[in-house]
Amino acid sequence: MNVDVNVDVDVDVDVDVEEIQQLLEQLSSNCYQYDVHVRYIQALRQAALFDELKDAREMMHGIFPLSEDIWLEWIQDESRLASTKEEKQRVIHLYSEAVKDYLSIKLWKEYINYIIQEYKNFLEEMDETGDNSGEVATLEQVRSVFTEAIKKTGNVVPESHIVWDACKEFEEQILEASSRDEVQKQRVQKMYTDRLKVPHATVEKTFSDYSSFITKYDNSNYEKCMVESNMFFSQAKRRYYERDHYEQALVASGNALDKYMEYIEFEKRQSTPNWQAIRTLYERAIVFHYLDSSLWENYIFQLIDKKFPIDMVLSVIERSVRNCPWSGDLWGHYVRVLEKECYSYDKIKNIVQRALSTGMLNNSIDELVKVLLAHCDFERRRIMKPLNSENTLNLINIIQESLQTVKQSFPSGDPNYRLEKYLIEIETLNKNLTKAREIWEDIIKAHGREAEAWLRYIEWERFMGNHDGLMENHDEIHKKFKRASQQNTDWPERIFDAWEQFEHQYGTLDSMEHAFMFIKKQMKIVAHRRAKNASLEVQNVGSEQVFQESTTFNDTQAAWHSEASQSSKVSQPEISEPAQHPEKQKRDREFTTIVASNLPLDVTEGQLKALFNECGKIVSIHLIEDTEKAQKSAHIEFAKREDVPAALTKDKKKIGDHEINVYKITEHTLFITNFPETANLKEIFDKYGKIIGIRYPNKSYRAGRFCYIEYENRESALSALEMNGFEIEQGKKLNVMISNPSLKKTRSPPRQNEIFIKNLPSHVERSELETLCKTYGPVIGVRIPTTKDKKCKGFAFVEFDNEEHAKTALALHNTEFKACLLHVTLSNIDRDHGQKKSTSGEPNNKETKNKDSKPISTPMMPRKLQKPSMRLKLSGPINRNSKTNQS
Repeated sequence: MNVDVNVDVDVDVDVDVEEIQQLLEQLSSNCYQYDVHVRYIQALRQAALFDELKDAREMMHGIFPLSEDIWLEWIQDESRLASTKEEKQRVIHLYSEAVKDYLSIKLWKEYINYIIQEYKNFLEEMDETGDNSGEVATLEQVRSVFTEAIKKTGNVVPESHIVWDACKEFEEQILEASSRDEVQKQRVQKMYTDRLKVPHATVEKTFSDYSSFITKYDNSNYEKCMVESNMFFSQAKRRYYERDHYEQALVASGNALDKYMEYIEFEKRQSTPNWQAIRTLYERAIVFHYLDSSLWENYIFQLIDKKFPIDMVLSVIERSVRNCPWSGDLWGHYVRVLEKECYSYDKIKNIVQRALSTGMLNNSIDELVKVLLAHCDFERRRIMKPLNSENTLNLINIIQESLQTVKQSFPSGDPNYRLEKYLIEIETLNKNLTKAREIWEDIIKAHGREAEAWLRYIEWERFMGNHDGLMENHDEIHKKFKRASQQNTDWPERIFDAWEQFEHQYGTLDSMEHAFMFIKKQMKIVAHRRAKNASLEVQNVGSEQVFQESTTFNDTQAAWHSEASQSSKVSQPEISEPAQHPEKQKRDREFTTIVASNLPLDVTEGQLKALFNECGKIVSIHLIEDTEKAQKSAHIEFAKREDVPAALTKDKKKIGDHEINVYKITEHTLFITNFPETANLKEIFDKYGKIIGIRYPNKSYRAGRFCYIEYENRESALSALEMNGFEIEQGKKLNVMISNPSLKKTRSPPRQNEIFIKNLPSHVERSELETLCKTYGPVIGVRIPTTKDKKCKGFAFVEFDNEEHAKTALALHNTEFKACLLHVTLSNIDRDHGQKKSTSGEPNNKETKNKDSKPISTPMMPRKLQKPSMRLKLSGPINRNSKTNQS
């Protein structure tokens, strides 16, 4: 985890005891703070407190893998002080530990040089004194290091010669000292022949050196040796040039992960894949992408699939969780592999406790639950079959403890209630149905607005009551269906359909008649509720700025990147009459998002998470690459506004050699108004810096023209403010300001070539509405506002090519569509007040009453980053993170 390796630490020459104490206290409270470890070590090193420094480095290495630079600094400090045999052997031990963390040609070369030098020093000392008690490393130990070094680095095509040449030179020196030593001659010759089978950058030099070697030590067999080796050499040379394309791609891309994966796939496609070479490629990729948990996972799968030695698999898994302690998948693999290899119960329990104790899993409920489920699975598999109430007691306690662990970090619980379902299964097997029902009821309390939760509950009841085709608990299930139908769920039609199907299969005449009547009544309630909510939504739409569903870009404008949004599920009380949804929590992206710029090209999301994790829960990270400047920038969104000030303190921190800049996202976005339709804003504002994107409102809005321009950095946006007041044409002065999401302004209405359809079912496709409407005229677009889980909110907008066709389509009013009675009107917004009008032109009374209600706030971000609930605009779904209107 070599993040912030080059952290600049300004420490006075005098010992700052107070600073050292403060850093130690921080580590005592939370030892998983990488940058604090680095600062603590640097402070101790500056103060020359070597005993404490040694302990500090050991402590850090016990938690984190260390970078090449940190290891070299540590080893150099220790080697300068090493004078006794034991101290020098400790240096060798440190080298052996250093090369385990990451593949490093430099570390291996330093390791080889050190052990060779100590061996030579010993020989000289023994020649002088005859005393062999000071031997730091035997010749066998030196050669053992050579073997390991060549094995680990031999397939690093561009640099492996650095290590191999050092080993070969040492062996040739021994041979020169005893040229008649046939064993040594064969040893060196075998090194050459083995090497000539491996593609490497200096393969021609190796072949030339081998020719010289044979001439010197086995000239009589020169022709025979060279003919045999030439076959190996030719193949290695060909394979080198085949791989040179991939090596150059790595260099050109700055060691991008996708280029490594292309290289790996190339190696896999070979007729006889070299799995050691593939493993080396994974190790090389990890040097630059060590915080990418999916890379580690692919590596682990490859090792398991190809049946590599288990100690190697476990070594890679151990390194993976040291680099990515927040990954539930990696910890889960660790538990399962240890279990498969029959490790002790205590060992596996310790791994689970270690995963939970890091605190790194508390930022993602999904990762936390993955670890807890892996633990529960392990405990379940230990139980002798069949499961019963006695042997599952410990498992039940563990599941309940796991639920408490989730509640401590995430009070709202798991939105997928995975542990609860696990516990229900165990209680069901134990025939403790009362307890199982209690758990289901708790789930319903938290997820009563989700049709899926009700159907799972009812399906469990059906399973419990079905005996030989008879539904013994029909009445109980009937009541639960009725209860579920009364709730304001996200997909009531699914519950209605399931209830009807159930009554067809198991119902009596009376129960079926009652169900059908009740469902009809509830369908009317649902239709009324959707119409009411649609009216409120549309009123808010009228008082908000309106954007097209797909933001229009000029050819020269950059497209916004997309990212999946996350949103928490809201539990709702039971209701038996129409009720509107409570206001959903909005993602305040303009206030919760920061920009980190001047990042290295090879920076990964994992590195940024490691740097900003302590500031608060991260919702999303979006990377933007600038190949011209050989750097990246990132949009980092936090869960809360309160997290942003802590994130801003990371300004001027270092990632690698790059000093990063951190600032609020609104500081590099301009809000521009009052420009003519023909204005080329890209050309006008491009001179101030690189533009990421330009976003316009719906083209049907003729008045109040405005747009947003987002620059790559804030300096460009600030420079562009000089254009404020610039007369772009006679009588047209630009209004240019830094975007302020807190300001709103109503917009002009679109042309009346659009109809508004209410009382739609939850599941409806654009193609279905287009087919329904196109008989009345050409359809330009269909916009269906959706909930966070992609279900229709009960209304939609259909745009025709002209107003006449739109009016003709009003014939759809009061027609049936997918068992729903449609309500169809022209889409019309009052130009002055943003109120929805009826087709007669009079303001809608219901909406007039609510004209002062607060409009939906929609921050300016890429369209696909915005919540579906925000995408409700008269002319189409809003860009998922477009700015609120500004004056």
